[in-house]
Amino acid sequence: MSADHERLAGLAERHATPFHVLDCSRLDDAANRLADVLGTLSRETRVYYSVKTNYLPFILRRLAARGMGADVVSGYEMDAALSAQFNPADIVFNGPVKTEEELAAAVRHGVRVHIDGRQEIAVLEQLAAEAGRPVEVGIRISPGVPVSTSSDPSYRAQAAAAALRNRFGWPAGSAELARIVGLIADSPHLRLTAVHAHLSSQIVHEELMLQAIGRVLDEAAQLHRRFGLREVNIGGGFGVPGIRRPRTGPLTALWAQQGGTPVQDEEPFLDIARLLPAVDELMERAGLDGVTLACEPGRWLVSDAMSLVTRVVSRKELPEARWLILDGGNNVAPWAGSGEVHRMEPIGRTYSSRTSTWSVSGPLCYENDIHASAVDLPDDTGPGDLMCLRDTGAYSLGRSNNFIRTRAAVVALDGDAETLVWRAETGTDVFLLADPWANPAAESTPPTAVSAPSAVIAAGTER
Repeated sequence: MSADHERLAGLAERHATPFHVLDCSRLDDAANRLADVLGTLSRETRVYYSVKTNYLPFILRRLAARGMGADVVSGYEMDAALSAQFNPADIVFNGPVKTEEELAAAVRHGVRVHIDGRQEIAVLEQLAAEAGRPVEVGIRISPGVPVSTSSDPSYRAQAAAAALRNRFGWPAGSAELARIVGLIADSPHLRLTAVHAHLSSQIVHEELMLQAIGRVLDEAAQLHRRFGLREVNIGGGFGVPGIRRPRTGPLTALWAQQGGTPVQDEEPFLDIARLLPAVDELMERAGLDGVTLACEPGRWLVSDAMSLVTRVVSRKELPEARWLILDGGNNVAPWAGSGEVHRMEPIGRTYSSRTSTWSVSGPLCYENDIHASAVDLPDDTGPGDLMCLRDTGAYSLGRSNNFIRTRAAVVALDGDAETLVWRAETGTDVFLLADPWANPAAESTPPTAVSAPSAVIAAGTER
């Protein structure tokens, strides 16, 4: 048994499964590799950690201490970033919905807002006027082209249609984009200094990503000549090698249904050591000299840094399937059921060299709580054995839920230190917010329904 497996198994003696393990050395290594690549570029660079990817305060504080910025998409994420000591000037506020209260907080703290809704412009102008100072803003642009492909033409058609229908930002070259830019330009207290684009998630097709970024840079170059941009932010979505997403469409499903064998496309590898210098060169060609290149990695930084330790609770050998059922499921691994495949390793003892094909599921009474439909694992794997699911750092904590079972703990390993940085949820936690006005310590009067938009906004953003 490897030293890594041995340490994980030792944790399972002290913490109830399932639980996540954060390996700080892996997080630091990813951050160092990114810094090394950015350090080779010809211009200033800025990294904004995508807080929605994993808002664990321990991670936020560690990355803030490295001098990173933060990308937030809600008011409470902004609060979390500020609490973690990110420099407010190095926080960007993205996302399709920003309430008046959230925009006011951004202006108050000096957080730059990237405009993704027409209504934001008037609110920001009023807030800036009341503050008596200009406020810098960015604008989100959509390239309108897909950044992933497949040998399945029905997938390609779906990806192309989705790129045109993208609800984030405004399409490059569109009349609507021109109108939004005009509204910003006509706002006396707003200064357009940044362009932002976030293309997708788990992008592995480098050439397609560069083509899409090129369309954004064409728009950025025009805006730079007009306004004098300070930054172009290409977002994140950098694919990691530890997971695989299905890239198939209805044609593949029909072919399989008719007995065909679908083609398994080779998974490309996105190398940021090639990607980011290529973006730097595209910016130079576009005339964006002196403009900072920013990015918003989330998954790329934290995916490999966390693993889920879970335990086999049941083994079922049926005529048409052999099942291993774990105590960690869709509630703590929210990608289960979406077809996303993560590496899976049995740990804790020496296993048979003989393997069998298993279907692996979680414990939920829910048909899509499936980690893998077919994976080769030791033939003698059974109840009580430990299983390690790798690459659980991205979109695990924030998207976890208490559907049927409670959320898992997170244990951080930093050298020899072992620290519980997020305790496991309890049944009491689940119902903590229930019947708040039945609690004598709570307010005596429940809120009343309101219909005025401003009242709805205010009530909906109380924290």
